[in-house]
Amino acid sequence: MRIVLASILLVQVLLLSNPASAANAAYKNAENAGKQLVQLNQLVVEAINLGDIEKVDVLYNDFTNTIGKMERAIGKVSGSSNRSKLLNKYVNPSKITKERVIYEISQLRLIESIERSFFDGNTSKGNSDLRKLDRLKKRAVEIKKAGGYAQLPSRVSAYLTNAEKRVRKGNLVQNLGPQLTNINVSTAAFGTSSNGEPLMLSVLQGMPGTLAVTNLYTKALVDVKALADTTTGWSIEQGSPGTYYIGTTPNEMLYKYDVNTKKLTKLGKATSINNTVIWDLDYSASTKAVYGVTSNEGKAFKYEEGKGFYDYGTIVSGKKDAKSVAYASNNTLFAGIGSPVDLIAFDLKTKKKQSILPSKYKGEKSIQSLDVVDNLLFVKVNPSAKILYFDVNSKKYLGEFPATSFGVSEKHGNVIYYGNGNSIFSFDVTTKESKEVVKGKVPSTVTSFSLINEGNNGYTLAGKLGNNERYFTYSFKSDVFQHDLMTLPAQPIELHHIGTDNSGNIYSSGFLNGSLAVYSSDANETTTRGTTGQVEDSAPINGKMYLGVYPQAKIIEYQPQTNQKTELLNLQGYGQDRPTAVINVPGTNKLYIGTTPRSGYAGGALAILDVSNNKTVVKNKLIPNQSIVSLAYSKHQKVVYGGTSIFGKPNVDPSKTNAVLFTVSANNPNANPVVLKMPFSNIRFYSAITVANNGMVWGLADEILYAYDPAKGVVFSKKIVKDVSGHSPNGSLLIGKDGYLYGVVEGTMFKLNPNNKKLVFLRTKKDVKQVIQDTDGTIYFHDGARLWKYSI
Repeated sequence: MRIVLASILLVQVLLLSNPASAANAAYKNAENAGKQLVQLNQLVVEAINLGDIEKVDVLYNDFTNTIGKMERAIGKVSGSSNRSKLLNKYVNPSKITKERVIYEISQLRLIESIERSFFDGNTSKGNSDLRKLDRLKKRAVEIKKAGGYAQLPSRVSAYLTNAEKRVRKGNLVQNLGPQLTNINVSTAAFGTSSNGEPLMLSVLQGMPGTLAVTNLYTKALVDVKALADTTTGWSIEQGSPGTYYIGTTPNEMLYKYDVNTKKLTKLGKATSINNTVIWDLDYSASTKAVYGVTSNEGKAFKYEEGKGFYDYGTIVSGKKDAKSVAYASNNTLFAGIGSPVDLIAFDLKTKKKQSILPSKYKGEKSIQSLDVVDNLLFVKVNPSAKILYFDVNSKKYLGEFPATSFGVSEKHGNVIYYGNGNSIFSFDVTTKESKEVVKGKVPSTVTSFSLINEGNNGYTLAGKLGNNERYFTYSFKSDVFQHDLMTLPAQPIELHHIGTDNSGNIYSSGFLNGSLAVYSSDANETTTRGTTGQVEDSAPINGKMYLGVYPQAKIIEYQPQTNQKTELLNLQGYGQDRPTAVINVPGTNKLYIGTTPRSGYAGGALAILDVSNNKTVVKNKLIPNQSIVSLAYSKHQKVVYGGTSIFGKPNVDPSKTNAVLFTVSANNPNANPVVLKMPFSNIRFYSAITVANNGMVWGLADEILYAYDPAKGVVFSKKIVKDVSGHSPNGSLLIGKDGYLYGVVEGTMFKLNPNNKKLVFLRTKKDVKQVIQDTDGTIYFHDGARLWKYSI
């Protein structure tokens, strides 16, 4: 250390004692900066001479920053003659180049900003900036005439003129509105206000999710509240009198609603960033806290008024889904987790966790609900449709009974109630005896129970039926059972997938409920076409649409002329659940289908289906432990490119694994995949692939846009966003009819010129889900509920 310090001091002394040496060093630094500037100036001039204003824009910021850097370096040079010499040699020629294009670059960037405003739906700002553009163009003519600058190539003017015409079109970006509406009641609770009004509180799926409060008997709408940042809620739980907690998705937000003040409070995100859904809630009057469970990290949490959230962490390491929860007065939190399924008793004081589910039930798909009544824990398991019951203190299994309802009611007298088939039964918590109370009158599955105190009329058992607006009431006093449809406002449904049949029709599939709508560009109208199941991806062949449907990884052939839907393929037997990538190899009747496995299974499949004869080749677990989430065909190589997700098995550590890009021969369905060497690490998804006419493969590796040359490997890469989130791929890519690459990643829509790599962000609200293109070059995208049209 002493030697280093001495050396530094010696250099400083020598420089101070030798001003000529210091001056020479400053001059040399300026010369080096000047050489960099000359190189950049040459590149900019070359782009100008080519008339490539986009390329000039790509270089412009670096170019102007280097001019500034050069000027600062010259400022440190001694001697005015030396400074003048450097300015004349390096800076002045570059400034002439800069000033020659500065107004064109300003116009280009303003036009891009205007386009972005229209994309974001901010037409007032877009129109205001169009007026600013007029002023800028006028000023540019005046300045250039006065300065005597050399004319730019006509190609620059033509480009800017065409770009301006595009943004001045009244229909550049059109909001086609919600494509599907529905009344889908995800969950509901029943209760009374402080003045005794009987109420039904329904959580509706939509964009956003909505809480609708109605009078139980008159059906009058009492209140309606939008649940911001949600698409629905899976749990609503009564807290203190008049207060209800709502657990939502996809941002894991917890809400509180007061039926007396009609106040909705957004309490916040329950746990960590990777969790997306609160599946279940339970309130404890003794601790005055609400408890909940989440996915995708299988966490439990607590919320206390005045104290906020407490994150208990992942219940069992590697179990990403916690679907049900119940709190017991002995300070034990019971949680149903998976996959594989398990029942955990979590002592909140000692932090001890105990698996209490008998081994013969560990093959169940899920623990649908948990309820604690006195010293009994009731556990609904699926798909065997049974309710098991345990002793809360000893944790011992005591017995079971058949049941189709989502759990049991609270206690009334000495009994609780549950549903099985078309009947409602009581269960005595002391004698453990069941009795049929309502026989054969229940039209669908009971999904929730509530007890309502109606004063002189005694208690009424109320509940929600199925996933629509149907509900029931059963009066203990009159022994009358009734069911009806509640009057509820229809909600825009979140779109899960859009696709085109290459005939001007855009297909939209609803999230969860699987409704199908078709927008006709010729008629400029949307018609609904019933349900197919939730479509993950689709491809057209010979006037028909082939829909990849969740669950069971089905392929459904849809005939638009007759509205006929025919199931051609079901991959449930291979452990597959989602056909996340579906493409047609042009000129053939073959579909290539990439899948994601069911929860608890490992490895997706690649299926090749010939729709002309229904012959199928299934290559299960093609890439071990990974899902296949993107596919694209290369006519140059006669291969299909495929991209994977690491989330193809339970218990994935993203820091220790990597998704892959691979190819398979399109001529040999039995050929083994070839995994390609890529320069990226810890990639979660190769979420989108498209092949340009020159054979270049463009793709998204998480947040990275890349170009893959089959002969050279990756020749270009650029981060589009900072990072990607979640456990599902959220990228989309296509080559536009205008030659540009259009894409979406993490909700951000962009375009890129493949030749000069000019990147433009089209929509930055982080709400775009997918981008597709019709045969006429029109681009469509959706932001959840709404379909948008972009006429390039």
